[in-house]
Amino acid sequence: MPVISDRLTDGAKLGVGAEIVFTVRDIRDSVAHDAILGPARTTVPVNATTGLFTTPTLDPGPYWVGIRWSRSNPTHELYPIEVPAESGTFRLWPLIDAGAPPPEPGALGFIRNGGSIQRAEDLTIAEYAALPAKDPATLYITFES
Repeated sequence: MPVISDRLTDGAKLGVGAEIVFTVRDIRDSVAHDAILGPARTTVPVNATTGLFTTPTLDPGPYWVGIRWSRSNPTHELYPIEVPAESGTFRLWPLIDAGAPPPEPGALGFIRNGGSIQRAEDLTIAEYAALPAKDPATLYITFES
């Protein structure tokens, strides 16, 4: 059965006040067909110094993961994830990234799931030459003939 282990930190690499909860998205049968999984929250302890956390074994399938970054913020940011069917330990970030919607075509900013490669393939040499020289959100590539 899969386990998720990762680190929640602020910019100073501290996990003070962080909390993480996992909730089954929809009522469903367990993978072993021996239980009904319901939408009960599983709160996973986060080490206040390091931000490290490790879940108990989770039944594979769709979950909501809620992250509260500090005690001063009472709400959890919710992300849809799919817990893999393989046994082993998985990092949380790739699961969040895989469940996030892709950015709008041509959108600047965070690039996920190899988007930088796709953006490079979509640029023509003329478009690349016309890019502003100091725009930090622009992908810079070198074309060889």
